[in-house]
Amino acid sequence: MTTHKKLIVGSRSSRMALAQTNRFIAVFLEENQDFKAADIEIRPITTTGDIKQKERLDLIGGKGLFVKEIEELLLNKEIHVAVHSMKDMPTIMTPGLKIAAWLKRGDVREALVSVNKKSILELAANTTIGTSSIRRRAQVLSQRRDLSIKLIRGNVDTRIKKLDRGEYDALILGYGGLQRLGLEARVAKIFSTEEILPPACQAAIGIQTLNEDNDIIKRISKTNDHNSSIVGMAERRVLEQLQANCNSPIGVLGCISEGNNFTIKAELFSHDGQEKYSASASGLLENAYKLAEEIGEAIIQQVGINFIKELDILKNDFNYTP
Repeated sequence: MTTHKKLIVGSRSSRMALAQTNRFIAVFLEENQDFKAADIEIRPITTTGDIKQKERLDLIGGKGLFVKEIEELLLNKEIHVAVHSMKDMPTIMTPGLKIAAWLKRGDVREALVSVNKKSILELAANTTIGTSSIRRRAQVLSQRRDLSIKLIRGNVDTRIKKLDRGEYDALILGYGGLQRLGLEARVAKIFSTEEILPPACQAAIGIQTLNEDNDIIKRISKTNDHNSSIVGMAERRVLEQLQANCNSPIGVLGCISEGNNFTIKAELFSHDGQEKYSASASGLLENAYKLAEEIGEAIIQQVGINFIKELDILKNDFNYTP
């Protein structure tokens, strides 16, 4: 291939991120068969979020710390495309950039990884659960106030190593990510979405480019999975309605059913997990965005926007001991 410039793909350097990037490349090559694997370069990028692994994300800048350096390279045209876990993307897109494609979504459910393969209801009192998610923290506390919650940072492999060293008794992780890494055997329990509603865009991979149209971006857009993009954008719209950030204990899930129907549900928790507010709506898929706005507004009507804004700050220490 001599008529096309090389495609440079930016990615975080973790095993998970590179697995997602390789998935994008496989789909891209399938849709653009005049490109060859040799024409594509993966540029691993270490982000601030990857470097600062001992601090709470909400205290050092939030989700944006996992994308800032990557987006700067995109804006400077040092890479052509970036591959992201969409649940880690800030609600408001950086000016000048867009999500040009959504890959087919993986399994959205949450999973418990525990030393003795016990489920959350079987765990002994004071068992230490590791998570970095304020949403997961609230959801666990809503079910078991007698469990200990302890902050954990790092990629999936790092977290499992900490579990195996005895620093934690159990972890809650996205099942789709564990599947991508071939770690299904470590799972003690897969939660139904009724038990734990996942975060918006869990297991969704977004392909980010400059907010413009050119040959490369047109080619990248061929990798878009139509249904995944509609659901993902609707879930992000709920977060936008609620002015959510990384401190917001919010679960959101959209689903497409037979007959071109769409259902979307959201749950908002207090930080201690003792209050839960929910809303859901169903209708035609073509109205997915409008339905997302309806349930965002329904949550606001229940609690008021000021209550949600107060959740922006976790007033106590993340770690919880019963």
